[in-house]
Amino acid sequence: MLFYVAAIILAFTSRTNAQFGFGGYGGGGSPNSPFGGGNSGFDPFSFLSTGTKILTAHAVLASLAFVIFFPTGGILIRLCSFRGLWLVHGLFQIFAYLLYIAAFGLGIWMATNFRMLNQAHPIIGIVLFVLLFFQPLLGFLHHFMFKRHGRRMVWSYGHIWLGRVIITLGIINGGLGLQLAKRTRVGAPSNGRVVAYSVVAAIMWVVYVLAALLGEIRRRRALARGAPARKEEGDVDQNAYVETGWSHNRQPLGSRYN
Repeated sequence: MLFYVAAIILAFTSRTNAQFGFGGYGGGGSPNSPFGGGNSGFDPFSFLSTGTKILTAHAVLASLAFVIFFPTGGILIRLCSFRGLWLVHGLFQIFAYLLYIAAFGLGIWMATNFRMLNQAHPIIGIVLFVLLFFQPLLGFLHHFMFKRHGRRMVWSYGHIWLGRVIITLGIINGGLGLQLAKRTRVGAPSNGRVVAYSVVAAIMWVVYVLAALLGEIRRRRALARGAPARKEEGDVDQNAYVETGWSHNRQPLGSRYN
């Protein structure tokens, strides 16, 4: 029921044209349209003035997940260092996961009713949904095993690289969704919205990649200095120190080096 609630909230806050419905029909719809006001049977989304708002809810939820919250959680875990950072990272990712569950439900409903399940956008969306199912488990194993062994294990690399693939593929799939909407004229977005998505998504992806690279550089430098990777990322122990530099200054050993 989460995607029903999301549709209600986002549909009424989004700026859409009430005269533009799915398949080019107006707010009243067509008897042959799944969003129509004819005698086509009960429609659980009939309280929304147009089907366009359902598409808007799907697009907004998925964009928030893959362009904002998933990358932000990844950026924080690489650039920040404070006790409990791993928990903040996890909360960001779980919230983004819930957003995508809602977007996925709306997307499957639309793809099924408009027979679009053979298109690249919904196919990739399904793949992402399946891959995301494993991320919380891999993340838990990464945290637990790092606490036990003090270094990255196979679960760590699986969690890290699967996350990078998911975020990149999710951003790309958002662009494919906009192209699909334009090509099928199903709630076709304006050129301005396409440009806005492209710019914001590109900026967030670049920042995310740079944060990942910087985090790896810091980790390798710390390990090269002989700093043991004892702490889970974001779980700083102020009693753990590492000697750095020629003056052997004692500095707190952060946890970003895992």
